[in-house]
Amino acid sequence: MDPEAPNVLHVRSRSAAWSRQNEKGAFPGVATPLSWSIWGETGERAVRLAAFDLGLLDAHELAPPAEADEWMWSVFYGRPSANVESWRRLYERASGEAGGGSAAESLTFGTGRAREARAQDAGRAALVAAKTAAAAAEAPGRMRARRAEAEALWRETTSDPRLADAGWCRARFAELHAAFARTDHVHILVSLLCANAIADATALAAEAGLAAELNQLLGGYPDMEEFCTARALWEVAQGRRSFEAFLAEHGFRGSQEGEASSRSWREAPEPARALARSLAAEGPEDDPLRREERAAREREALEARLLEALPPDARARAGEVLARAATFVPLREAGKAALIVLLDALRACARGIGRELAANGALASAEDVFQLTRAELLELPPDARELVAARRLLRAHYESFELPDAWQGMPEKLALAVAVEAAAAGCVLRGIGVGAGSHEGIARVVLDPATWDGDFDAGDVLVAPATDPSWAPLFLVAGAVVIDAGTAFSHAALVAREMGIPGVVSTQDGSRRLRSGQRLRVDGGAGTVTVLPA
Repeated sequence: MDPEAPNVLHVRSRSAAWSRQNEKGAFPGVATPLSWSIWGETGERAVRLAAFDLGLLDAHELAPPAEADEWMWSVFYGRPSANVESWRRLYERASGEAGGGSAAESLTFGTGRAREARAQDAGRAALVAAKTAAAAAEAPGRMRARRAEAEALWRETTSDPRLADAGWCRARFAELHAAFARTDHVHILVSLLCANAIADATALAAEAGLAAELNQLLGGYPDMEEFCTARALWEVAQGRRSFEAFLAEHGFRGSQEGEASSRSWREAPEPARALARSLAAEGPEDDPLRREERAAREREALEARLLEALPPDARARAGEVLARAATFVPLREAGKAALIVLLDALRACARGIGRELAANGALASAEDVFQLTRAELLELPPDARELVAARRLLRAHYESFELPDAWQGMPEKLALAVAVEAAAAGCVLRGIGVGAGSHEGIARVVLDPATWDGDFDAGDVLVAPATDPSWAPLFLVAGAVVIDAGTAFSHAALVAREMGIPGVVSTQDGSRRLRSGQRLRVDGGAGTVTVLPA
């Protein structure tokens, strides 16, 4: 199998701009064929359906295009990547001008390229305004329904004794994927509405002279998904909840939880136990609810300051913007959680199918099912063993190099990161500030929570390549976070704001240049990380 030829894990691009800045949190490594076949075209269709709901695409644009350069996202050497050009076209339709596309591109991908302003399309603007208003009214109820459906399907599937029956697993897998597609559609809709709300809140903060307080203004929302998981694990650490009860509610999470072949806490609970141990030193005065209440009070006080700073005739509009942010920021995380819940149920069915295929000799190992696509899993090809062997070699080749965070056309293949000399005292790393204030603490470099040794004290600075929601409990004890990848709209940014701690993302190589034990000053306003003398 030619590793350069288009295949289930690789496409060709002619000239589009691509980014991995946000995708690296959910998909940090090389995806398996099964995982990408669950997320890939499903996600493309979901984006197009959501954009149609908002008036950004027309009916003839709903089908995925033939060319990868026209997709919203795709896969290169096994790495899911966003098409910056396609997303920018959506942003420009939403705003009606090129400048709006630049601002939205900067918010989402960390860079915004100036372009010549274009005339407003009055017809499109009226359509977008009408459909967006209708969608925004309906989306919260739709998202809550999808989240509840996902929870019910996960509980039913993972506790069903018929997981030992491959025929039942295949039928259930198809049902779950249909639910996954429905959920992804609503999740993308909510995400687009969330992006609009954050962009509008950013503009309001600047207008009111509160741009430096933006991070506090976008935090302190109650019942965020990651906060609920983190607090539940804190209750385990404090003896207020059994570990078994925790897994029954949050066991769908786990390291690299966006990859179908990974193991969730339901299957491999030790990483969650290690996280609970890291919270054990916390006392009753450290109850996360107090942190959440404090962040909520700070946000409400800032909202009052913002409204007071604006002209009276602008306050009603500003209040609507703030209300939309309070609605859609938490709902975006609920949508992510619903997809991960369903993915864990799909994972359980895939492993059930794999066990039977391995038992009857159709595959060498039960885990080989993750080298098949969704269609191949449901109808096994006659050459499945040979196909799996070839794809294992292909993935091993893709894992032998890295890709840049952003590129145009085809990405350059980069050598895997090697150890570099530690940043010396006085060295300043720069990125995007995403959390409030500054903090000094001891660096703890954690490359993967699944293999982390559990050494983490309250107030330490979490340094990592990227994070997904399974890392949220560490944000409870961390005094600050420093992340290689990400933007102001990424997972780490949202959670740092919610936990009320300083954060700096997009440092590029902080997890390689910093060492556990170094003392750091993290400034979430300036977006800097300074190595302090020992």
